Amino acid sequence: MSAQRSQEDRTGAGRSPADAGQYPAELRFALIGCGFWAGAAHVPALRSLSGVDISSCVGADAAEGAAFAREHGIPSSYSTLRELLAAERPDAVVVASPNDTHCEAIEASLHAGAGVFCEKPLANRGSDAWRVARAGRASGLPCTVGYSFRYSPAIQAMRNDLRSGRFGQLWLVEVAVCNSQFHPLGGKPMNWKGDPSHAGAGSLFEYGSHGIDLAQWLVGPVRRVVATSRHVLAGARLDDLATVLLEFDEPTVGSLTCGWVLGGVPPGIRVRLHGSEGGGEVELSELLPAGEIYREFSLSGGRNRRRKLPSLGVPRLSGYTASHLADFCRLLRGGDDRLDSTLPTLDQAAHVQSVLDTVLEAGERWQEVQPLRR
Repeated sequence: MSAQRSQEDRTGAGRSPADAGQYPAELRFALIGCGFWAGAAHVPALRSLSGVDISSCVGADAAEGAAFAREHGIPSSYSTLRELLAAERPDAVVVASPNDTHCEAIEASLHAGAGVFCEKPLANRGSDAWRVARAGRASGLPCTVGYSFRYSPAIQAMRNDLRSGRFGQLWLVEVAVCNSQFHPLGGKPMNWKGDPSHAGAGSLFEYGSHGIDLAQWLVGPVRRVVATSRHVLAGARLDDLATVLLEFDEPTVGSLTCGWVLGGVPPGIRVRLHGSEGGGEVELSELLPAGEIYREFSLSGGRNRRRKLPSLGVPRLSGYTASHLADFCRLLRGGDDRLDSTLPTLDQAAHVQSVLDTVLEAGERWQEVQPLRR
């Protein structure tokens, strides 16, 4: 932004829907939330993009925001989003605060005329998610949600093969999103993600939401679900692991496994497709030399071809986020039709939340197996 930006520009009510897309060549971003992912992914991802400046941040309190700003060389920090929006007019915000703050942050940012990149899940309840999705549509402002694993070259190659008919008719989808983030033998202490006052579910929302988004982006809408979850950590109040059975349009069925106490290295994602003419599997893991791998397999189950994938060009931890934010910045600057196929929308994120709500409501409907009679 030019230093000559007027006081009205910096503190005004924001863009009207008619102004949507009227952004300068240099985009000013504000970070809402100063946790691990903001520092490990959002800051390096934004700084890998040309014409992007991180102008300010908001922490859980003034001290956290100030410390984050010093560490990452961000000019301004604030203790609340309201203070930031009263003092500045960012072109866009990245909402990376706890789940229960997402809706309020999105609505305030839209009212101030800022585009929004919100981390997943969009909300803790489907009704709230659909409310902010409607607000986003009404604003006419660019918005997206952090389902950034869509930007994995391996996932994109798999989707292209599926849509081209390479696997024939799709029968089964297996998705696992697992790592040992909070494992008692080597993980970190539980944070707000295990607190019901901040999160609507545990690993199901933190990781399972990625799995639902990927499944629906690859296959189509989930129609029916049944699920089970478990608390395995001492004092756990939300699920530490969960399994979900999914039904799509016939004949496709699927499964989702998610957990933050299971073996795996971030992002810990595995997707396997089984079709009438073969299938494919993707693994995303920091243990892999390129961070990801895509293999096709034959009807016999043999892995018969390993696909060559393009490089992300940036560190893997922030690479998917960087690709996602690059598309978001193109949308801020005018966009193009190509973005619609990959860039996650608020409506798509709200539908993910509807699926998650249904999973929580469905619960366990188990049928007892009769003991073996001799």
